[in-house]
Amino acid sequence: MVKHIMERFDSFLSYIEAISIFDAVHWNLPGCEIVEVEHASGKISASRILSPVNIPDKNKAAMDGYAVNHQDTVNASDHNAARLRLDGVNIAGGNAGLPLRSGQCREIYTGSIMPEGADAVIKVENCEQSDDYVYVYSPVLPGENIASTGEDITIGSPLLWEKAIVRPQNISAMNAAGIKSIMVYRNITIGIVNTGRELVTGQINNSTGALLRSFYQNSFINIIDGGIVDDSTDSIRNKILNLGSKCNIIIVTGGSSLGRKDLTTDAISEIGKMLFSGVAIKPGRTIALFDMDSTPVLSVSGLPVAALLSSLIFVNRYIYNAFGIELTEKAPAILDERIHNKTGFTTFQVMDTFEKGGELHARPLETTASGRISSLLQGNSFTSIDENLEGIEEGSRIMINVIGDIKWE
Repeated sequence: MVKHIMERFDSFLSYIEAISIFDAVHWNLPGCEIVEVEHASGKISASRILSPVNIPDKNKAAMDGYAVNHQDTVNASDHNAARLRLDGVNIAGGNAGLPLRSGQCREIYTGSIMPEGADAVIKVENCEQSDDYVYVYSPVLPGENIASTGEDITIGSPLLWEKAIVRPQNISAMNAAGIKSIMVYRNITIGIVNTGRELVTGQINNSTGALLRSFYQNSFINIIDGGIVDDSTDSIRNKILNLGSKCNIIIVTGGSSLGRKDLTTDAISEIGKMLFSGVAIKPGRTIALFDMDSTPVLSVSGLPVAALLSSLIFVNRYIYNAFGIELTEKAPAILDERIHNKTGFTTFQVMDTFEKGGELHARPLETTASGRISSLLQGNSFTSIDENLEGIEEGSRIMINVIGDIKWE
């Protein structure tokens, strides 16, 4: 059996070929649901939302002061004040009131509807009130200190794009437009199963399972913890079958290795089609992909760094193909130390990224041992190195994928 497994990994599929195979499958996607706007933060929108109204819906005061007709203030100055008769007050939330006549003004507050006949707001500090009159010492221009109808958002303006993450600013705009609910995609559900007798007995703590569950859990992804499964073909198969109808993606850790019985491959092959096994990537080259009724099942290393980086390639691909969204934010950085690479392998190198001189810089961390959790503690990003490169030279500009906090001075 061991010899069979070793032979299976004599040659590896290239990274590009593995991605092409994954992209060619029409994987099951989550459906849609209607949610209240207030509960939509972080979800993925299922349709474009256009504003049904102008914001503001009427001309409104942009500051506290007096609503005036600018023509009544044309010659106003410190030595020649324009005297306007005070005609009441417009408060925020009230109506526009009666139209202003020439020579009149009205006290007004920020957000109040402008009365007909007024086309500007004079600041309080540029005038003085005495009894029923206001003395204006400075002229105003038409539209000055007014938020005009539709000045912020016009009817038909996009408030939210389709297949976009709903942000707090989208929620604010939709609330302002009076939109109460929207259509979003249901959360992607990822099932995670950890295999191995050493985990069952407690000889080794399940750090890999904890890493994957916490990394993938976010506002548009739900995690189902499939728990720990013993090294038994029946146990692994039954656990995956049980998760199948509940999940969009299933990740099985500890099921692929060079020197142990590959029970996961045997178990999943009974219920799904193997698409590939062994990819020329570092770390995580023993990854395998299965198609179980259009649900991707990833069998990955039980070691934390390899499990995370190899599974992330395809989880990210699933999300990007479906929604045009990536889990990791990309940013340019300057490489402060040469990265070495073994040609023929696409390497995903964990990096320590930091700010220096107003730019991001990055240096590689030791990841030759796929089980070194310390590299993830010290690192906050990773970069990829093409299989045809022997490395990337110091001083090169690279693209990093952010997976942790970057400190800016």
